[in-house]
Amino acid sequence: MTTQQAKETDVEEKGGARQHIQSVVVGARLLEALVRRNDSMSLTAISKAADMAPAKAHRYLASFIETGLITQSKTTGYYDLGPLSLDLGLAAIRRLDVVELAYPFMVSLREETGETVSLSVLGNFGPTLVRWVPNNAPVNITVNVGSVLPLLTSSNGRAFAAFLPPEKADPLIEKELAEGSAALEAANIRSRADVDRVLNSVRESGVAEAVGLVLPAIASLSCPIFDRTNTVVAVLTVLGITGMISTERDSPISQTLRRTAARISEMLGARMG
Repeated sequence: MTTQQAKETDVEEKGGARQHIQSVVVGARLLEALVRRNDSMSLTAISKAADMAPAKAHRYLASFIETGLITQSKTTGYYDLGPLSLDLGLAAIRRLDVVELAYPFMVSLREETGETVSLSVLGNFGPTLVRWVPNNAPVNITVNVGSVLPLLTSSNGRAFAAFLPPEKADPLIEKELAEGSAALEAANIRSRADVDRVLNSVRESGVAEAVGLVLPAIASLSCPIFDRTNTVVAVLTVLGITGMISTERDSPISQTLRRTAARISEMLGARMG
């Protein structure tokens, strides 16, 4: 038993109101472990990540399953975030002014371009998709709300990385460089100099592009959205099938995307130009 587990056992034995409060704090570690993993987990894995004895973790998980915060696969027995967790996350996201404000502009952008449009914000683990407007074409692209995108190989991530303050961008950049990926190799990004080359290009044009890096069949263009402090708060993206959507930075789609992102920024009080 670890020191942390011993402390929690002592608190539970004392009982009283403090026990109930501590139980919430302790149980939240299991939820946090699932959020950080971004995938389902076994009892052994989740209890280790939360620094909790498996038997104790199992009791908390059983309670969370009853509330809908956590779900358990009948096939694998693995645990994952449940429908209530999703509802809570989406409700919190919707309270961000930019999400609601941007929606009608996203619909208009879809109508003008004929392509799928998405909006992402910067979550704890990177650019996170929070809303999307599908195209009306026979071949439809589905965007999974809540998905976390890479910073250096998605157009969404590049738009964030280019305009975030260094203290926020640098840790994420260094983490991705250290981990490495096939997408980074495909994008010829192996060093910080390569990263700077890509991000400087985004800063110069105001638009980021990525072709077949996150998914081979998908190409996308992204523009940052700024608030009244001229801080990037979201990224607007147009995405389509590789080879069927123009990702040139002076293309009609790119120009329409820039205008739309600038208009949303102005609505948020940003001073453009």
